This record gives sequence, structure tokens and C-alpha cells, in this order.
Amino acid sequence: MGPLQIESLLGASVYVPYVDYLRNGKTAFQYAIQNYIGGVNGKDVQALVPALVGGLGGTRIFVADFNPNNDAYAPIASNPATYTARVKQVIIPNPISGPEVKPEAFDLAFSSTRTPLYTAKTFHTLINQPQILNNGLLCQRNPYYFNETFAEPRLRTGNVTVYGPPAGALPSKLAGRYVGQGGYSASGQMVGYTQESCASAAAKTDPKALQ
Repeated sequence: MGPLQIESLLGASVYVPYVDYLRNGKTAFQYAIQNYIGGVNGKDVQALVPALVGGLGGTRIFVADFNPNNDAYAPIASNPATYTARVKQVIIPNPISGPEVKPEAFDLAFSSTRTPLYTAKTFHTLINQPQILNNGLLCQRNPYYFNETFAEPRLRTGNVTVYGPPAGALPSKLAGRYVGQGGYSASGQMVGYTQESCASAAAKTDPKALQ
């Protein structure tokens, strides 16, 4: 038996930004309500072990089914200028014979815009806030850098549908359709760090990731 090999994983998160965890009125953190990971090309079960490991490390992660299942988003066939992405939480996987239980978590439909609601720097700031781990005691920095030539940043506008229980796995207070929201897409490089105190994570935030 050879070592466990995972070809690739897709990921998505729903989180609340600008959490005043230190209660000083100036240091922003993000708190993830749900994190999702899934294998590419329908291999959802490949995400089971990473999800369990993440849970032990203080990050709540759920196995999910992504559409498209080999990319972040895909154009609509009838309107190539509009892109979609969908995430379903995998509760009972059964890819061989079925049935499977995969309630909708959320989906997106968006396109590029010449009149964006926010700037790229705003999204860089949001994405790179230190994350409060689900144990509520520690934080983690996962900075994303978008300064490579292949980043291809695009400002977007579109609609988001969030499904609450029993249809989906997110809290009922978040359920609904959010129309005309601002968005951002780009290829970036993520550097992960180990868990640390939230004060330390905030102090060590790299200003270059916020540019």
C-alpha cells in the first residue's frame, strides 16, 4: 500500500470580516462561519482526511461538492460573460450507487464590471485579515499575494444565494439572496503560518499583502 496522495483540492469559506476580537476598536479579524474543501473531478471523499485534520487544529472544515469541480468558476454556456460557482456540503457521500445527501450551501453568479463597488485593495484587506480559529483562543495568518504577472485581477458584480437549514448547512440568519454585490477574482499565492495568539497574528500581518 502506497502513501495517501491527494491530487488537488478546491476550497471555499463564508466568514465575517472586521471582528473586533481584541476590543481595541482598530484591529480587524475575520471569523469563519464555515469552511469547505472538496476533491477535483468529483472526488469529494479525498477531502475527508484534510477536513478531519483541520478540525483537530481548530479550523472547522466540511467536505463539499463544487461545481465546477475542476476550477474556481465557469462561464454560463448561454452567456459566456457571466460566471457561476456552486458549493454543496457532502453529508452522506455515495458516488458509486447513490443516493447522496448534498444540501446546497451557496452559489454565485457574477460578471466583470466597469463601475465596481469596491477597490482591489479593499478586497486584499478583507482577505488578509488574521482568522480567528473556531476554538476561539488562537488565530492564524494565511496571507494571499496578488503581485505576480499571472494574477489577472478582475473586479466583479453579481448575486449570491445562501441556503440555510434544512436546505443547506449555513445558519438560517444568513439565508437569502444578495443582489448586486461587489466581488473580486484573481490568481494569488497563499502562505500559511502556524497558530499563534491573535495579538501576535495582527502585529505580524504583512503590509505587502494588503497592497
